[in-house]
Amino acid sequence: MTDSSYIHGHDPVEQRRLIAQAEYWRDSLILPDLPYAAGERLLDVGCGVGAVLGVIASAFPDLELAGIDLAEAQIAAAREHLASLGARCDLRVGDATALPWPDASFDHVYMMWFLEHVADPRPFLAEARRVLRPGGTITINETDYSMLHVWPPSDDIEHLAAGQRALFRDAGNPMTGRALGALLGSADFERVRSGPIGFHAHTGARDGALRGLVDYLLGFLEAMVPRMVAAGFDEARLRAAVREMRALPDRAEASLTQIVFRASGSRPA
Repeated sequence: MTDSSYIHGHDPVEQRRLIAQAEYWRDSLILPDLPYAAGERLLDVGCGVGAVLGVIASAFPDLELAGIDLAEAQIAAAREHLASLGARCDLRVGDATALPWPDASFDHVYMMWFLEHVADPRPFLAEARRVLRPGGTITINETDYSMLHVWPPSDDIEHLAAGQRALFRDAGNPMTGRALGALLGSADFERVRSGPIGFHAHTGARDGALRGLVDYLLGFLEAMVPRMVAAGFDEARLRAAVREMRALPDRAEASLTQIVFRASGSRPA
């Protein structure tokens, strides 16, 4: 992955979206079951604007944090964001296939929405393993973008989802999530666990979850429409899909489902 190939770009609007996205996933996906202890060192690979690091820092204030990203603009934004939270972090601009830390530097590695942007995850996982101490853990969250489902079914929304998958395939893999367990195993991690987590929201509930999920998804899908059009997808159908999704919470009978995969493993002791 190159800096310029990142599918969402690095403008300030997108940077703010990433921070809001991490808050959205804080309790349901980022923080559950993390085996972290005070004084341990954690590296976020592909840390972007430090959004996930900020969430982890708030929950584990005694961790020593580090992050790396290929884009200077993202690391600059991460420094500002984490400083605003009072979190200290060793942030580097660099290539995650050649991490600028010695062997066994970290107790934990975290990756979220990162491997989906690379064509071959194996060198990234090999480097993550190298900088982990024996017994250190890795945690990865990735979406499978073929597992977005709406009710009632909509050909236009499927056209929008197909456009997103096509853009991901240019530089990454929109279905990386389902491969995480096998990838960790082939990278010589042990105690590997990987499985799907379903996020499903429907009309008739009073918790506002459907509106929240729709707003979250459209936060990046709508911004991708011009690139989908440039890739040959029908603009009228894409815009109609955005309108349909936005209207789902107001329908009498509607639902939205997204499947995310969470995987973990450890470097052999």
